Amino acid sequence: MPHEDVYEVLYTEPAARDRDRLDPARRASFDKAVGILARDPYTELSRPIGPGEQDREIRLTSQIVAEYMVSRGRLLLVMLRIFDDADILLPEEG
Repeated sequence: MPHEDVYEVLYTEPAARDRDRLDPARRASFDKAVGILARDPYTELSRPIGPGEQDREIRLTSQIVAEYMVSRGRLLLVMLRIFDDADILLPEEG
């Protein structure tokens, strides 16, 4: 079985606080998504948010967007934006 490089995942204090506030179901989905991202932080689903390629943004789940930095085998989650359907001003009509 080939060796798979996995980036070390680190969090800023605000991102860690937001992660720790997730309910168990959302936390499980979040952790699974972060595990996938740690294997490929430059996935085509992410996009650069600065002049270089190392500062990036990705929608981890339907309700969580992460801004992160990639450097020297590390992935630093800088900020999480967590959305909740209860805080929508004008819901989409089906």
